[in-house]
Amino acid sequence: MSASKLVKVFYCCSKSVKDEQMRQKLEEHLSILRREGVITSWHRSMISPGKEWESEIDKHLKTSDIILVLISSEFTASDYHWDVLAKQAMEQHKAGTSRVVAILLRPVDDYWKVAFPNIKVLPQDGIPIIKRNPQDTAFKNVAIGIREVAEELTDSTYFIKKVLRWLQVIVILVGNAAVSVFIYVGTVSFSYLFRSSRSRRRNRVSTIPVRLVIFFVLGGTFISFIYQKLNTLEIPLLAPKPIVNSTKSVNTTGWIWIGMVNKTSGSLFVGKKLVLQPSDPKQFPRIEPPIIPSPGTIVTVKYEVNLMKEKSLSGKKIVKLKKGEKLVILKVERFSKVAKNSPYIKLKAQVRKCNSICNK
Repeated sequence: MSASKLVKVFYCCSKSVKDEQMRQKLEEHLSILRREGVITSWHRSMISPGKEWESEIDKHLKTSDIILVLISSEFTASDYHWDVLAKQAMEQHKAGTSRVVAILLRPVDDYWKVAFPNIKVLPQDGIPIIKRNPQDTAFKNVAIGIREVAEELTDSTYFIKKVLRWLQVIVILVGNAAVSVFIYVGTVSFSYLFRSSRSRRRNRVSTIPVRLVIFFVLGGTFISFIYQKLNTLEIPLLAPKPIVNSTKSVNTTGWIWIGMVNKTSGSLFVGKKLVLQPSDPKQFPRIEPPIIPSPGTIVTVKYEVNLMKEKSLSGKKIVKLKKGEKLVILKVERFSKVAKNSPYIKLKAQVRKCNSICNK
């Protein structure tokens, strides 16, 4: 998977109101990853009116990179979730096309682990989120775990960095121990040198050989040298660096005008055509294809358009996007302030500018 490709997260959640509320809370905690352009998400409430819900769920499940299975008694009691979605999710997990992660919402019989063997379980301590107080602590742990999975999927050097993180921890622990021993040896040696000759003879059996002192001095110097070399690698060893902060994979994120649709042609839905020839040339569709895109879709800039920092499309301009540039759609929204007599619904989108290796 390309480091510039959005990681698609699929929420596999029961229809229970309690489960849905906790799913929404989890989505709030993952909003930082979405804003950074790391993930895009999909859940059943995003199904457009008139769409066949089973085929929509199946389509998005099979194209997801991370499948979050929200474990609760309602989930395990649902024949559809247990026999259909769980089975398909694990088939993709075993095939390596998706990564399944279990999220423990509420206490349930551990029998669920039979259907989901050898997968990552969050929170890491295995305590259901509902049992934690405050629950935000558990949601934070889950969000960190999902970030790590997304980083593993998109960063080819993830395992190397993970090993180096452990190595540095070990080096620090050994270094601290060596320093403590060195201080102890120095203290004993110093006191020994300033004792009387009679006292030194009496305690000769307990003295520390000079060779041992030299050994610890050289060992401490070597460990210090290795520690400095690890630091010069500039790899985030003690705290994983967010994917979007890496030097070559940062992608500009902001808001653009994408076009308008007719009010008279029904509600908004993915794939609906934009108005191609409005009276004002400034309102021409700015993307190709000229339809309402779904989150995660990659589109092409058709006409020059300003990438704005603010959702209102006013204020600071980030950059002018040129014709032919590739963008990843993160979210599509309508303008809140539109003239009542206008025959159109005006649309804007949050997008991420692709780099040279952006692929569908």
